[in-house]
Amino acid sequence: MSYQQHRIKFVVPALLLLLFSGLFSAVASAQQKSMPPKTQDRPLDSRIASMERPERDAWQKPDEVVKALDLKNGEVVADIGAGTGYFTRRFAKAVAPDGKVYAVDIAADVLGYLKDRAAKENLPNIVIDISKPDDPLLPGNTIDLAFICDTTHHMENRATYYRTLAPALKKHGRLAIIDYPPGSPHAPHPPDQLVPRSQVIDEAEQGGFKYVREFRFLPYHYFLIFEKK
Repeated sequence: MSYQQHRIKFVVPALLLLLFSGLFSAVASAQQKSMPPKTQDRPLDSRIASMERPERDAWQKPDEVVKALDLKNGEVVADIGAGTGYFTRRFAKAVAPDGKVYAVDIAADVLGYLKDRAAKENLPNIVIDISKPDDPLLPGNTIDLAFICDTTHHMENRATYYRTLAPALKKHGRLAIIDYPPGSPHAPHPPDQLVPRSQVIDEAEQGGFKYVREFRFLPYHYFLIFEKK
């Protein structure tokens, strides 16, 4: 073997090793690195105005989201991080008259607003659920769909949370996650405070769910569907 051939024999594997190391580092770095400010620390009026702003419909496309989820009368939905009930109220109509929606949030004040609004809009099938940061406090084997929108980036120890959530879902129950990818032009937080799509999938699968599909009609968000394993 010539010196040149000998040199190539060892240089090529070394270059491949560097390449794969770089790819691994890039994947490993695609993680949320810090938590955004807590939503509940903002004044209630500010939160209501933000969550209920009319222009939100143009890019959140709530009616298309509800249609994509294909909810049926009698189904039970858990809207985790429900806030003012922007989606909760729509879900309540979609599963009526026999279904119900648990409005899950750790902020009692914003759920108070939702409770009053649900009464005014004659939506008796909304159940207010003041939860814990690490536990949605849902009854076991009751939920057809757990829905989490613009909330995962505020949740710590998400894989553990999903493991706590899973027993509340029925067999083959679904988990839907909508959130901003880092770098989204409409994101309310810097990229390091958001959760990449790949991290969402990895954590959900660690927590007892399997990735099923993705809807791609939202301009600023990923919209992922999982099923309970």
